Amino acid sequence: MTHRILRDETAQAVVHTTLVSWQHALGRDGVCLARLVQPSDGTTAAIVLSEVAQNPDALGITSDFPGAATAAWTILAEQPAGVAPTHPTWFAHHGPFSSYDPTGPETLTEVTLSHDGAHFEGDLTGHRLLEKTSADELFAAWRLEPVDEALARLGRA
Repeated sequence: MTHRILRDETAQAVVHTTLVSWQHALGRDGVCLARLVQPSDGTTAAIVLSEVAQNPDALGITSDFPGAATAAWTILAEQPAGVAPTHPTWFAHHGPFSSYDPTGPETLTEVTLSHDGAHFEGDLTGHRLLEKTSADELFAAWRLEPVDEALARLGRA
């Protein structure tokens, strides 16, 4: 399957954006928006997986982040030179775009994963919800477009 990958460059970062689907650990297909962020200042690359409302609640990225990460890495690893699977910082991103009943604020959770050479591994103990100010600082530094806009540009409004 070919994936459409958007490449956006600002003074702050280069961002590669794509839609990722994977076989969820619960046996059905899951989908998320994946963005590889390479900051211009040379700080650690980040991969942000945004939960989208298309998924049924049970098939979210939180319940199978390693599976979503493996699928995202398979696509995004070909984009930039010099990013190894053990080097990016991984984030789960949730917000009004994640649910058909958007009631909560936008959140960013840092996820700790290990890589066995082929797949990512991890569990909920490796998740750390960022304070709102820390998440806002990262979003400002990365200049990520809103999820709905990215999905529309990928043809998935």
